[in-house]
Amino acid sequence: MRMAIVVAHAGADCIGEALLSWGGYVPVLVEDGRNGILNAYQTGLHAAKLRDIELLAYLHDDLIIQEGYWYERVYDEFDDPQVGLVGFGGATEHCHPHLYEVPYHYSNLGRSNFLSNMEFAEAHGKRFEGSCDVAVLDGFSLIVRRELLEKAGGWPLNKLDYIGYDYWLCCMAHRLGYKIRMVGVACNHLGGRTYVKMGMVDRQDHWQKFLDAHEYIYNEFRDALPWPRR
Repeated sequence: MRMAIVVAHAGADCIGEALLSWGGYVPVLVEDGRNGILNAYQTGLHAAKLRDIELLAYLHDDLIIQEGYWYERVYDEFDDPQVGLVGFGGATEHCHPHLYEVPYHYSNLGRSNFLSNMEFAEAHGKRFEGSCDVAVLDGFSLIVRRELLEKAGGWPLNKLDYIGYDYWLCCMAHRLGYKIRMVGVACNHLGGRTYVKMGMVDRQDHWQKFLDAHEYIYNEFRDALPWPRR
């Protein structure tokens, strides 16, 4: 089984530190993220297919990994053929338990019981150093079987932008019958570096993109939400 890291880079000032922290154990495909993260991710998917690479580790360019042998923990998870997606931060519950029985509100698509082994894990949820099944992963680390993405038809280029793609991928994993695993790899997600560099939060359409992404997930994945299924 072969893995490659795909990173969409749009000018984050910590890319050098991130690359060094990933260890050089697997090839890194640095894609131009200035035209959108999903366009870069789709380019990485095509490149991986040409190289017959089975696993794609989509990592943010501000993720600093603090464990030297993180990739071995990831490979161990994928020894189970039912595992389709692995990440370093995830929640055991996704969405309001009665999502489609209550009036729609974007906040009902939130995640609960977030676990990670990030440097400031307690600020986001609970610290967890082991591995477990989760409902949803955070987009800073999404390590996926290429076959899952291909079955899904590739990244949803015309439906989502830089918001909600992690929800989309996790819902696709559930729809297609794969398990999602969270592995408590020690890391530091600096966060916000690309947002700040590109001024995304200050754009007039940012809030509308946020609302549209949540509504799309709500309408598209009635078969996969809420998770766990009740």
